[in-house]
Amino acid sequence: MRKTVAFIGVGLLTATVAACGGGNQAAGGSGTLTLAESVTATPWDLAKASMGPESQYYQPVYDTLIRLNTKGEPTPNLATSWSYDKAQTTLTLKLRTGVKFTDGTALDATAVRDSLLHTKSGTGTAAGEIQDITGVEVVDAHTVAVRLSHPTAALLPALGQVSGMIVSPKALTNPKTPVGSGPYKLDTAASTAGQTYTYTRNAGYWNAKAFPYDKIVIKYLADPTARTNALLSGQLDGATLNLNRVKTVKGRGLNVVTYQPGDVEGLFIWDRAGKKVPALGKLKVRQALNYAFDKQAIIKSAKTGLGTATTQLFAKGEDGYQAALDDTYSYNPTKAKQLLAEAGYPNGFSVTIPDFSAIFPQEQAALTQSLKDIGIKVKLDTLPSDQIFSAMLSGKYAMSYFKLGAPTAWDKVQLELTKKSTWNPFKYDDPKADDLISRIGKATGSERDKLFTELNTYVVDQAWNAPWSVLANAYATAKDVKVTPQPGSQYPPIYNYTPAN
Repeated sequence: MRKTVAFIGVGLLTATVAACGGGNQAAGGSGTLTLAESVTATPWDLAKASMGPESQYYQPVYDTLIRLNTKGEPTPNLATSWSYDKAQTTLTLKLRTGVKFTDGTALDATAVRDSLLHTKSGTGTAAGEIQDITGVEVVDAHTVAVRLSHPTAALLPALGQVSGMIVSPKALTNPKTPVGSGPYKLDTAASTAGQTYTYTRNAGYWNAKAFPYDKIVIKYLADPTARTNALLSGQLDGATLNLNRVKTVKGRGLNVVTYQPGDVEGLFIWDRAGKKVPALGKLKVRQALNYAFDKQAIIKSAKTGLGTATTQLFAKGEDGYQAALDDTYSYNPTKAKQLLAEAGYPNGFSVTIPDFSAIFPQEQAALTQSLKDIGIKVKLDTLPSDQIFSAMLSGKYAMSYFKLGAPTAWDKVQLELTKKSTWNPFKYDDPKADDLISRIGKATGSERDKLFTELNTYVVDQAWNAPWSVLANAYATAKDVKVTPQPGSQYPPIYNYTPAN
């Protein structure tokens, strides 16, 4: 299983991109690092924050209590050391002294307490990561004790992500601009909300040497072709690539790294109770959907052969992963039609799904054709790319193409498998799964492993989703920029970018 090293364990270019990329200017602590994001920024209020690729917008400003290294292991950051009590329900953190927020306020235990509790009070995925916290006690000016409802291996990894970011007390609630103690501060005069975010150095940052660039610019660029063209023209220093562009970009001399962050893609079934589309409430229908997809053909055509076929939400190396589960459903459209008939849908059914063709053209084509091949009538709903996800979250679609990624299996559980999960728009509730999830949260060691396996097996058997593959991801950087991928992260964190020389 993926180690948590604890005690127990997702538009076009909307503004002209100035040709200010070129991390080659960054050697010696100068220059600008210009990156592209495929998703828009979420609110600066961390109680409303998301845990996905949106986190890259937060990283320059908000520092975290824990720093996850390139192996995903927790290391000191704002917290210099930590320890658990014997019951494993209190985590005591010693805080770094002399740290200030960019508004001049000192970072102390009270600020840490208030920031953690404020994030926890929200409904975003960052809040969900720390719901096991029952309280935070100020022990002294630079020591906090985090109280837990039960032992959990998820806390330390969470404190190294958005959930563990600390905000200035003066900008805690609904800030118009972010105020943190991180290596950079937002330059509002050079930023355009929803388009471009410019960050300049925090002159007082305690670990400036770890961040070699004087300025970071993050641009929202949803269109993958626009991202690739901007990379090739030197307007960007870093961006994700569609896998079918890897060879071209490498051929132009740029750096490309490929890796598996643990993201799983496929058909995600949101309406498992059949509230919007009654057919989806029947197990045999959901199982039929799992037999509809030729996963290897999709990987070959849409992913240039990079990726691993799967039927499960958890990736190899994550808690609960079982290789044998990947044999549960094979490509068999005849069996899919048979199951549909047995469920009372011999002529299939109709469903409206979001059209991801602008972002994931081959994946959307494969999804649509595969469903049509077993008799399902598909209507594609076309929305601007920056509106699709909010429509999905509102429960507009009973199912859709999707890819889910998170640093750990527990994070995936919190993102999709609980009644309160962000990516459970119909708030589907299953008592057996609820019980297993509750027990996993309290268990340790081999018992926790066993329960995770039970949960994964149950979710696969009940066909909650129809996964296709564990994704390979490709990230390209300019010739003079080096980046190291991070376990469980689609986008490398900003502290993993350095000049190549």
